[in-house]
Amino acid sequence: MELYPAFTSQPEKTGEDTRGGLMVESVRKLESIRAFDSEAWRVSTAFVVMNARPFQKRQVPSPAYILITDGGANNYENVPEPNVLFPWSGHASNHNLLALSQQRVYGLANSTDLICEPYESPFFSASKRSVYKYDQVVPPSDLEPFRDGFYKSTCFPNPTDGEPPEEYYCIFINPTINHGQGMVIVTPIKLFEDSLDAGLNLSDEPPNHRALKVVPMPEKGGMGARAARKLQRGDQVTSTLPVGLFPCVKAGWNTPFGHSIRRQAIDHLPLETRAAVASLHGVGETEDEFVSNVIDSNMFAAKLFGDESMQFGSLVLMPSRLNHACRPNVVYYVDHETQLLHLKAIESIAKGEELTISYRALDATREARRSDLKLAYGFNCTCSHCAMSEELGKLSDQRISRILKLRVRYLYEDPSLTSQDAEELLNLCKIEKIPWCITTANIIAAEFYNSLGKMQKVKEHAEEAKNMGLILAGPSWSDLGAVEMLLSDPEKHESHFSRK
Repeated sequence: MELYPAFTSQPEKTGEDTRGGLMVESVRKLESIRAFDSEAWRVSTAFVVMNARPFQKRQVPSPAYILITDGGANNYENVPEPNVLFPWSGHASNHNLLALSQQRVYGLANSTDLICEPYESPFFSASKRSVYKYDQVVPPSDLEPFRDGFYKSTCFPNPTDGEPPEEYYCIFINPTINHGQGMVIVTPIKLFEDSLDAGLNLSDEPPNHRALKVVPMPEKGGMGARAARKLQRGDQVTSTLPVGLFPCVKAGWNTPFGHSIRRQAIDHLPLETRAAVASLHGVGETEDEFVSNVIDSNMFAAKLFGDESMQFGSLVLMPSRLNHACRPNVVYYVDHETQLLHLKAIESIAKGEELTISYRALDATREARRSDLKLAYGFNCTCSHCAMSEELGKLSDQRISRILKLRVRYLYEDPSLTSQDAEELLNLCKIEKIPWCITTANIIAAEFYNSLGKMQKVKEHAEEAKNMGLILAGPSWSDLGAVEMLLSDPEKHESHFSRK
């Protein structure tokens, strides 16, 4: 049975739709969708009406509505009257149809050959299979309006050693941001206020996941992601806002109390988002343990804008599906001002190829990497770099050791360091395919040649460093200013003729 709709067109439409009383920005057409109706599957045509809102009521926009017809309508304009108009999210949404549309719009399909049971979708199913009973949660109703669309909920004393005990943390929830997915932040009150004052501007750009497709990977214990199209180095794979930000100091949060706070925070999110969180990898015997482990296993390092003192973990949904590789083809960074997580291709990727990221630093020996991954995530890494022969593995470890020694020599301004050493460092980083190592090695080479006054070499390496650094860290890259100085005005850089 084919359960999945296929896009046949993507017409644009703006303005008022008098038939449904909606303000419509764009329409995506789905055909051959099989929707459950009266205990039988029927073929229908569906239109996902993006960014629509009731025109006359002036309510907060819903990210999308799902419009179902009985077939025969070739385009949205020919639909005389919608048979069904379901909100994309919220208490009135239809989860079966929501799941089917999500599979194409956001690539959230679990399996192309999965057959649904009545009233159960391939993506959104009952919580009976999950430790976390997300569909039995009663979110708190006594929320206090805060700022910028956020509400303040439960507050509690600082659970972390070494911080002011009188400092209170709170759960902050914005239920409508993130195109209906919502967002929850656990943070000290003052830290959140200071970040907003400093310019924290949470993005509400629509997620664009069309470059990847989530698929079952039973050989890896669950799900994974593949490229939905060919990608070149630097291409955007996806960018998305987290559904949660959590302090990640283990001393205070790896406790029963910390686990409970994390679970309570997730409870504040909309139903569909809670279901998506429950579908991520995690272990635990209780709801508190499971949710906390999901957060630990799937979060990306982040900070609140304007603050460098506290490390946060950013819980995102789609990027969490990417599996680990010690030599990945995708890199990521978080824009702390918008909190958008950006994933970019670090090399050419063929359509259908698995997309991978690294869960740990790459400049470590094979044994160190595998031990760390086993301890933190509970799996034995079998990526191609870990699966290489014993002989090749030793050669790789030797290169890593040499890279670290050359870095130390440059860091301590070893006067015996030569241009051959700088070029060797860059070559080793390229052989090992470690993006940050390549970037740093190019900066070192540019500064070294600038110290000798070799301008052509300076610009050659500075240009390569800039291109790679922007992929790895975006326009907020901390070394961007220094690298641009090496490119445009190397005489003003502190390294100029420093080895005369």
